[in-house]
Amino acid sequence: MSDQHRAWAAVVRRLGLALALSALVPIGFLSTYVLLFLAPSSAVVPHFYLVGSLCAALAGLRVVLGVTVERSAGAAAAALVAAMALVMLTFYGLVFVGLTHWGRVISAEMIGSYAPQSAELLRTLGYAPWMAAAAAVAIALVAWIAARAYLHKYDWVLPLKRAISRPVAAALGVGLLSIAAVSAAALPQRDWAQRSEPVSLSLFPDRGETAMQSHGIGALRLAQLDREEAAVRAAYQPTKAARPSNVILIVADALRPDHLSLLGYSRPTTPKLDALAAMSGALRLGTSAVTVCSESSCGLRALASSRYVDGQATRPMTLQEVLRLHGYRSHMLLSGDHTRFYGLRESYGAVDSYFDGVSQKARYVNDDRLLIDRLRTVGPWDGQPVMFQFHLMSSHALGKRLDETPEFGPAENYGGLRSLQSKDAGFQQRAVNFYDRGVLQADRVIGEILELLKAGGYLRDALVVITGDHGESLGEHNVYTHAQTVWEHALRVPFVLLALGGAEPGNLQAGPVTSQVDIAPTVLRALGMPIPSSWEGQPLQDTPRGRIVYFQQAQYIGLVDARTHGRLYKHWRDVGKGELFTFELLADPGETRNVHAEIPDALTSEWQRLLLSRSSAVVTDGEERFKRRLGADIATPGAMRRPH
Repeated sequence: MSDQHRAWAAVVRRLGLALALSALVPIGFLSTYVLLFLAPSSAVVPHFYLVGSLCAALAGLRVVLGVTVERSAGAAAAALVAAMALVMLTFYGLVFVGLTHWGRVISAEMIGSYAPQSAELLRTLGYAPWMAAAAAVAIALVAWIAARAYLHKYDWVLPLKRAISRPVAAALGVGLLSIAAVSAAALPQRDWAQRSEPVSLSLFPDRGETAMQSHGIGALRLAQLDREEAAVRAAYQPTKAARPSNVILIVADALRPDHLSLLGYSRPTTPKLDALAAMSGALRLGTSAVTVCSESSCGLRALASSRYVDGQATRPMTLQEVLRLHGYRSHMLLSGDHTRFYGLRESYGAVDSYFDGVSQKARYVNDDRLLIDRLRTVGPWDGQPVMFQFHLMSSHALGKRLDETPEFGPAENYGGLRSLQSKDAGFQQRAVNFYDRGVLQADRVIGEILELLKAGGYLRDALVVITGDHGESLGEHNVYTHAQTVWEHALRVPFVLLALGGAEPGNLQAGPVTSQVDIAPTVLRALGMPIPSSWEGQPLQDTPRGRIVYFQQAQYIGLVDARTHGRLYKHWRDVGKGELFTFELLADPGETRNVHAEIPDALTSEWQRLLLSRSSAVVTDGEERFKRRLGADIATPGAMRRPH
């Protein structure tokens, strides 16, 4: 065999090994992405195409370097290989962080929001920034050393240089770079975000078949919803008989009702609210509500537009819009990033002023003190009715805990990697201590907000609503944070309504079950304003009756049925696995016993038909699997009787 033939044989062997190794990480990622997070399988082929384009760019650079830079080519090649590996692993890690904490592939814009504040974010999660930086440097160094050792023994560029001439090698390198450049230039024109390809979802989050975080709604369905909302908007007529009290809506992110001393929690987590509620007649309602999902995007939309997940349009008829039609000014003061968070800012509609965490540079984006800073610049009330909406991050795992907020004992942030690992026996208690401290801090911020509003005269006639966008899991069922499950801890939020000054909301009656979509209609009924016909919630001034409310989180879709006297059934389905769950919440609030096998076939079939009618917002592949399985189950009810 000639030297050239031996060189080509070495090129083929080593290039094949390089390609095989390059495919291992994407294969592992995609397996987890599709099988564990239930992403559609349509993402696999386009993602491998992008990985192949990246490999072509790397190969082209390596060939060009090998031809033009003789002495330092080895070190430069190792740096390129290590950089590619680290970029891929970092991106895949961020995808899983987004899916775990937000239920959605993290967008490039959100990465841009947090990158400048990475040190503060690390401190919030309980990591020392210098240690994280040192670890990053160490990992990069190890990756470079490993790449250098691998290339020293298995590099395919060296035998390629012996097999072909230098001009041909240079042309090959330029050709590979050109292929990668053409692929990158064509990416914005491709529809891969709609196929849930993760790079496309990160770069173009608005192009995916998603209106929320984890929930996909097809373009035709969204267009239909927008047409319906436009018709409702055109038909809506404000009333001159309204009672225009000021509206103060305070949303604390990830706020659980069972961790508020106001609602019976044993720890004094809400002393400010406790004192306010003690005022004669101030506390008019204190209950819990079932959220429409367990993540921020659809939860905040439900608060604004009183619609379940499958009915949330891109431009809904919102509470803010109705109040503006009745002469209100509306002001949004929001901690956190709502500007880049999956279209939230646009969903709020037109407002008189808007401020969120990325609108300023002075503080960490999730530091609630920025709301106090902003509120201090608002002038006194001039008598025109006004709505304020505040969003607090103190109770969220990513919210900044302030030094002056007391602790309830040894605490640990459960939002970091440690919550995904094996935990010692005391981890859950430390997580609860950390969360309760955040609730206490939220109570202090709420107290300061109300004091400033009182000083400005805004509370002389005001309805104050305090709620959450979703709940939070604190180790129950071995789950932490939110956007992952539909257990009660992740779905329940408080619904607290205070009537201050001359405000009179009427007689409020919480029935067997209250939904997040009931909050906006309750506010409008208290103000004597017509409720838009598209809203799905019920005002709590109406006589409570048995009803069904709905919830959904990614592949989990379900309902709470309060129509049976003495029973409160919660029924849901895991679309990915086809498993059915039913719990009787009055007897089993911790959801420890699945009683699905004990439910009559007729009731189960009714539940499944209701869920099928509301399934248009399930992730794409899951929806089709759900509909196929559900159709079979309804046809043969006994199939739904198997215990799980």
